[in-house]
Amino acid sequence: MLTPSMTVIPFRRPAEPAPLAFAIGARVDLRLGAIASGVVRPRAPAEQAFAFSHLARVLRAARMAWRERAHVNLTLAIPAEIQSHLEADLLCEAAIEAGCTRHGLCFELDEREMVSAGPALAEDLRARGWSVCLRGDPECPLPFGARARALYAEVVLQAPENLDPFLGLADGDRTPLGRRLLAARAAGIIVTAEAVRSASEARTLAIAGFDRGGGPFAEACLR
Repeated sequence: MLTPSMTVIPFRRPAEPAPLAFAIGARVDLRLGAIASGVVRPRAPAEQAFAFSHLARVLRAARMAWRERAHVNLTLAIPAEIQSHLEADLLCEAAIEAGCTRHGLCFELDEREMVSAGPALAEDLRARGWSVCLRGDPECPLPFGARARALYAEVVLQAPENLDPFLGLADGDRTPLGRRLLAARAAGIIVTAEAVRSASEARTLAIAGFDRGGGPFAEACLR
């Protein structure tokens, strides 16, 4: 007796969707609660993420994704470990290839690396017409004088957990952070708190002299 032959068709699981090559976080105006900017962080290892072709693709995708959510500027956060190896020409050309404009994209640089390697990258980007944001170091090593006013449009700082609302007032705190807030405000530099947890904390930060904030409060405003 013959057994009927059977054709076995293997079942293929649908491929898992690839994760986005970047993450975008929001930063909001602490006084209005309105979205003020987005910050792009590539997810690939730094050397791969900042190769020209990969960076251009990431910036193009991030720009298009962000436009669906908000019509405000984007900031590209550059990792500290690769900052000293980058050239302004590469960043500029990748941004232009991605369709970014000088009014629509800012480059965020790490302060500690600026101290180690010097301000050449920031100066070269500014000379090409791009905005530069400084990711501040807790020790606040760079002075905020006339030169800072020419280089930086924004500074991102870690706010202390026990925040004094009088931190940035003329007769207030004289810690490095308090002095930095005063100097940034005098120079017309936007001051951003890296992470804001709640609406009440946002109000206190605004009183203390911060203009914008990221973190959970910003993400809640974006939804």
